[in-house]
Amino acid sequence: MHWQPRRGTIATVAPASDLLLHDVSIDAGADPRALRATLRVAAGHPILAGHFPGAPLVPGVLLLEAVRQACERALARTWRIAAIEEVRFARPVAPDESVSLRAAVTLAGGDRDVEVDGEWRGAAGRIATFRMRLAPGGA
Repeated sequence: MHWQPRRGTIATVAPASDLLLHDVSIDAGADPRALRATLRVAAGHPILAGHFPGAPLVPGVLLLEAVRQACERALARTWRIAAIEEVRFARPVAPDESVSLRAAVTLAGGDRDVEVDGEWRGAAGRIATFRMRLAPGGA
């Protein structure tokens, strides 16, 4: 499965602040840009309603929103998604599945924006890879 957005397309995602995003950190050790987080969407979460009836899957765009939220928690600053440069989904995420974020966060756009380049992984391997830019401010 592969999805490539048109150049210049900006995604707007409603915040899902009750996601079970935990263990969020920026590694202060060997690589101060290393963002780490874990996500689990409970089977009863309302975001799964209708996606898909009888066989629910975590919406792929939710993984990108979770990256934004992880950056907010780790960097103690409000961010909005300014651009999704590239995203590739390798497999879906099931409800109640724990998945791990590993990403590099670097300054971009005159030291105001950040570029986040990383991947989501589960027990069965790679789920998605992405490159996105976040800008200061709310969604």
